Amino acid sequence: LLCWTAPRALSSRHSQLPSPNRDRCMPAVLTPRSESRARQYAPSTADEAERQSNTEEEAAADSATFHPRGDATTNNKITPESSASVMSTSSTVSVTMDKASIKAVPDERSYFERFADNVNHALTGGFFRLGYSVAKNPYKYALGSFLICLMLTVGIFAPGLTNENRSDKLWVPSDTQAQDDNKYVSQFYGAEARFGEVIVKKAGGGDVLDPAVFAAVKTLVDGIEAVSMQWEGATIGWQDQCLKIGAACAISHPIQAFASAADYDTRDEIVAVVNGGAGTYKNLATGQPLNLDGTIGGQVLDANGKVTSASAVRVGFLTKIHQTIVDGDEVDERGDEFERKLLDVFEAGIPGVELTFIVSRSFGDEFGAAIQSDLGLLQAAFMLILAYAALMLSRWDEGCVGSRVAVTFSGVVSVGMAIAASYGFCSYIGLFFSPLMNVLPFLLLGIGVDDMFVIVNQYDHIDPTLDPATRIGKALASAGASILVTSATDVFAFLVGSNTTLPALRNFCFYASFGILFIFAFMVTWFVAFLVLDERRRARSQGDVICCFVTKNQACCACCAPREDKRTRMERAFGESLGGQLVKPWVKGAVCVGFAAIAVGGFIGCSQLEIDADVNDFIPAGSYVKDWFADTNAYFAKLGDSIAVYSRDMDVHTADGAALMLAASLAFKADPYVAEASVSSWIESFNAHRGSTGAFTLADLHTWTTTVGSSGMPFKGDIVWKNETNNVPNEGIISTRMRGNHVKSFKSDDKVKSMDSLRDSLEAVPGNGAGNVFAFSDSWLSYEQYKSIASEATRNIASTMAGMVVIIAILLISPKAVLIVCLCLCLIIINIMGYMHFWGQTLDSVTIIMLIIALGLSVDYSAHIGRAFMEHRGTPDERLKNSLADMGVAVFNGAISTFLAVIVLSSSESYVFVTFFRQLFLCIVFGLGHGLVLLPVLMSLFPPKPFDPPAHMQ
Repeated sequence: LLCWTAPRALSSRHSQLPSPNRDRCMPAVLTPRSESRARQYAPSTADEAERQSNTEEEAAADSATFHPRGDATTNNKITPESSASVMSTSSTVSVTMDKASIKAVPDERSYFERFADNVNHALTGGFFRLGYSVAKNPYKYALGSFLICLMLTVGIFAPGLTNENRSDKLWVPSDTQAQDDNKYVSQFYGAEARFGEVIVKKAGGGDVLDPAVFAAVKTLVDGIEAVSMQWEGATIGWQDQCLKIGAACAISHPIQAFASAADYDTRDEIVAVVNGGAGTYKNLATGQPLNLDGTIGGQVLDANGKVTSASAVRVGFLTKIHQTIVDGDEVDERGDEFERKLLDVFEAGIPGVELTFIVSRSFGDEFGAAIQSDLGLLQAAFMLILAYAALMLSRWDEGCVGSRVAVTFSGVVSVGMAIAASYGFCSYIGLFFSPLMNVLPFLLLGIGVDDMFVIVNQYDHIDPTLDPATRIGKALASAGASILVTSATDVFAFLVGSNTTLPALRNFCFYASFGILFIFAFMVTWFVAFLVLDERRRARSQGDVICCFVTKNQACCACCAPREDKRTRMERAFGESLGGQLVKPWVKGAVCVGFAAIAVGGFIGCSQLEIDADVNDFIPAGSYVKDWFADTNAYFAKLGDSIAVYSRDMDVHTADGAALMLAASLAFKADPYVAEASVSSWIESFNAHRGSTGAFTLADLHTWTTTVGSSGMPFKGDIVWKNETNNVPNEGIISTRMRGNHVKSFKSDDKVKSMDSLRDSLEAVPGNGAGNVFAFSDSWLSYEQYKSIASEATRNIASTMAGMVVIIAILLISPKAVLIVCLCLCLIIINIMGYMHFWGQTLDSVTIIMLIIALGLSVDYSAHIGRAFMEHRGTPDERLKNSLADMGVAVFNGAISTFLAVIVLSSSESYVFVTFFRQLFLCIVFGLGHGLVLLPVLMSLFPPKPFDPPAHMQ
């Protein structure tokens, strides 16, 4: 009782009890977590000297309060009336107590709170036993972890990862109409051709309706048609590689409207042909009209709508696809090589004109080049994380002995083991691997480093005089339960997120969930085992890494010298400086108001966030593809993506079939999102050829499309006959096609509207109730992705958040703690989404992935602090300061290690990495702000009751 009563109630003689007497009622060792609380009852020498100067009246006036569990809410008090009678002049101390005042204190904790304590005891007890066992057998656990990782990693090689790079298999929901239509079109028409395009402008700017410019265009066309290469022992020329429409190669340019160079040697001749209409401005070789808006750009019209000048000429062409699938990737090596020869021609240039150009391989070349150029940045980012972790985990007050480079490296190795294990396990269960998985190591490394900081931070706070096994057990009892909260939340959240319809995102969620699960497993076994081995090295005063050298266990400089209170500068900064400010009432009010204002901005940004995906974003600045995009948007803003209307499972030659096809053709041209002049309709041309409508014979149609020089030759590829080799007409038709272009649109929302509008137009055609006439474009596969992004983003974020709430509720139990932690998580995500809008980001397939990653990382910032608050006892303000001092440093270091890597990525030219930087930057800023400032304040304002400390932690 003498040790627990207020010291001022004791005389100077009896306040100086021998230490053996104190040890009988005070723990022999106090953990740093309870040290500040215990100082109230274990006064320093200075405090004792001060008390010796107190008067007898001051001592009698004070009351003594007894808190057997260190809980300020406990009502066991020794009142002055029943307290010990202290006589300062006596040589002994007389202590009496009224028995009537000693009453059994009922447990004021509710059934729910006792249940929370039981769950906490079970978790911490299990981790205590695990840590104790690992400390006793580090080599067994390290070897066991390695063997488990090895068994799982074998899956990468057998059965092996299945690579998938086809965009329609990654980003288009598998149950969409476009996917079904694509299967049909690919079966009978094959994959769409490779494309190329060159925009010709007059050097220095000016009118391109000029004989010199047209002569340069003719030189360019001649260069294209002269390209050849050697392939598999044969010479492949333009006629071999170009896609043929009828008997002619698919190439379009204004020179086709002139019989010879003499016909365009004056500007007046050029202007006359351009304004001559479909009867004059046409391909003289095929008789098909040339699309004025598609070949002459930047037109200036007079009052009568006639072209008076123009800024650009376009040459467009199509080449064949010779495609094979290798390791899940569509490969056309012959097409790539031929386009490389074409690029050589374009890059050489033509005198007197400026060229901007693109071919099918350009996107992959330029985007891949941007990614490759950033691999060095990514490696630098990993090295920064490793260096910072080693710097902050080390105990520099012990000099070289306290260095923990080897421990840090073992932690990074455990992350690598988790990545390999997750890849192998996912291969075992048949999940394909996509390029999206390349960002997964960054997420897993961030989570793994955070777990390292939490474990080592808790270990350093445990009394070093304890035996190593007990010390490791107590450290893991607290740290293990904390990282279990974050890991289980992330795993469950990603598993819930795998319910998406986007295949790439679904598999990413599976890979991430298993990766986080294995990180947790290897951290509490492999990493802890190496921490034990490193502590043995430190006990022998051996150097880090080169452990054969014995060195002094002391700080190398005064700035690293240990402090009397054993707390580091960062712990004092978070506990006393930051915590000391946050406990002030006016600061708490300011924090709540400030974060409420930030949340308002986040909500406003979310309401204005657009769904938009522009392929131009993926092209790095300075690329020739960027120049082509700029010119095509500036000068050819009327024609958009190509589109076609198909027939299937119908007899087009009957009266009803011909009427349906004609009505569909008219609806096609009349749709507001279709450029009417771009429509090429076989049924309308055939009716004009035969001079009538209605039923027709298949033989007539076949003759019209196969006779050389006929107006039907360009439509030969649009009719798919059932038998191409024998008695064709009588076998019948499988499918037909009418071609055109959408009106140019720049926003993803407008593109989705153009797809839905044409579908509605065709569904409204009389007689097409069964959908025998339908529209499709390869671009629609992307449109379907744009259409699903909003619902997918909402569903994935909502389901992920719901999963997090469930796991946090299970592991924290306390309703107040769960609500406060989940509130902070919701605010973090809302602010990330809202402020990414103000930073110029839109919602697309890349940003939605980054949002999921941000969700995974933001859990750590709030959940660790929330659990630390639950483990501390005392007044709410004391718990605030102690939780920040103990866990704030680990959370801050984990975030800063990721932040350093993110800063490196800020100089990237890749859209993926720029997006990665912006969203992770927002995640770290808002995560730290809410986790280290708002959450502790809310916890202190609405304090949940702390966990009852389990026996193994006392």
